[in-house]
Amino acid sequence: MNAPDESTPPDRPEPAADNPFEDPGEPGARLRAPGDLIAAVPAMLGFMPARSLVVTVLRADQASPDIAAVEVVTRMDLDNPGRSAMGMLVERVAGICVRHRAVAALALVVDDRATVPTRKHRGVRARKHHDLVAALEHRLDVDAVPLAGAWAVQAIGAELPWWTLSGPWSRGLQPDPAASMVTLRHVLEGRPLRGSRRELTDILAVDPVARDATTAALEVAVAAAARRLARVVQHGDPRVRLRLEVCRVLRYLERVEAGARLTPAEVADVAVALRDSALRDIMFGLAPGPRAPGAEALWLQLARALPDPDRAEAAALLGYCAYTRGDGPLAGVALDAALAADPKHRMAMLLDLGLQTGLRPERLGRLADSGREAAAELGIHLGPEPR
Repeated sequence: MNAPDESTPPDRPEPAADNPFEDPGEPGARLRAPGDLIAAVPAMLGFMPARSLVVTVLRADQASPDIAAVEVVTRMDLDNPGRSAMGMLVERVAGICVRHRAVAALALVVDDRATVPTRKHRGVRARKHHDLVAALEHRLDVDAVPLAGAWAVQAIGAELPWWTLSGPWSRGLQPDPAASMVTLRHVLEGRPLRGSRRELTDILAVDPVARDATTAALEVAVAAAARRLARVVQHGDPRVRLRLEVCRVLRYLERVEAGARLTPAEVADVAVALRDSALRDIMFGLAPGPRAPGAEALWLQLARALPDPDRAEAAALLGYCAYTRGDGPLAGVALDAALAADPKHRMAMLLDLGLQTGLRPERLGRLADSGREAAAELGIHLGPEPR
């Protein structure tokens, strides 16, 4: 569900605001009221949203026709001004709903600048929020996807108020997000719950000291790679060099798996190896699978210590690792970093497009399969395929 997210169902249940819908990963864990949904949002996103439009896409549950199941939860920034930005936002939501064959959608506006409506005052930013919800409802109606409910909050937290933005007006207090059944399940599964998106960007922030040291080591690493190439060119088979370089990177991976932090010279060595697209593509075969955690740690070390554009390769690999295990927020931040380092990085662009349009993580498996197959052709076993 964290990942952003892919015949029309024979029936189209239209849950009202207080109708039950369930989290597909936890059959029977039903969210029966607006407060239940709001409390579950941080766990479903993986972090606490702020100044956001959060849209929950619902699909038909074939086993229980009276229940709509959560298919995907997506978040967009609220702070882009103007009608054109609003139009782009609602088009993006509509595209995700169509891709996932949604039977309904639910909207939540999180905005600390808003105030709770009263009988005497409609509330600060009420017009902006109502206009946004009206535009979203109108656009979804074109694709026959009902907006089954829309609410607003200043923030998500225990005993904080919520209120409606569409339909009959009502208000209430939120339950404790930490006590949500969805939150509990995610914690038990070891899924990270961050306090904000800023925590993600901080995780991936460049360490300027490490970057400068790595930059100084890159020239030496390039010269060393050239010498290794000269030694193997006599074999006449380019796969010999590729195999040696893949094994070299895997040895660094083993060190990281053992808890080591690579030196600037070692980071530079891996970065130069990743400049070979054939080697880089093999590295996708490490995730998902048993070596994915170590690979993710390796790519994170590189992404924090490399200058542009080398940082893009490591960040794209990190984004893929996070994407395949369902951590859409980290994947998005990593792919943003990759494209900032190299705006024309093709793989980062493709992965980012998949993330933005709600492509399911399991649809990315072919990329990992290709990496494992390419490694096998070199006589290298990257590990068993995940089940």
